[in-house]
Amino acid sequence: MHAWYLGGIDHRPFLHLFEKSDTALAALGIRRCWAGESGGHPCRISLSDPPGGSELLLLSHVHLPLHSPYHASGPIFVQRGVTRCVLPPGEVPPYVQRRMISLRAYDQAALMLAAEISAGTDVGARLDALFADPAVAFVQLHNAAHGCFSCQADRVGMAPTWPDLHDVIVATPDT
Repeated sequence: MHAWYLGGIDHRPFLHLFEKSDTALAALGIRRCWAGESGGHPCRISLSDPPGGSELLLLSHVHLPLHSPYHASGPIFVQRGVTRCVLPPGEVPPYVQRRMISLRAYDQAALMLAAEISAGTDVGARLDALFADPAVAFVQLHNAAHGCFSCQADRVGMAPTWPDLHDVIVATPDT
């Protein structure tokens, strides 16, 4: 039994941004782009590579919002028309499996307890090992090459790390 599950970020804060003009987005430091056919722009909401031609926003996102020395933000891609994906315990999405991943384990106060780099195919085993420590509250995954936030692993049976995040929304396009 796995002690962790991976979840995407909440889609709701980004909905209004897709309605803005490119000029208005640029004024906010956001860039509109479209997914290519070969991937490379994984959506941090749906935890998947968007289909070619999908509308994306490239923007800076605060992925560690807690008051901590490790408070952090960085660039992410979000896809239009998807909602937050929460994967079953122990499941690692294909886009993570294809990359080298930096794993950063934190306690409830958002202080880093451990960090390591792993092949994406080994992420599940590495998360099992990190969550064996009961002090680990969550683990953030980053793409090792570019340093971009990828997704977060939370402990099964615990409330989400961010209290305003409504859990278990299926990733499907809005129709």
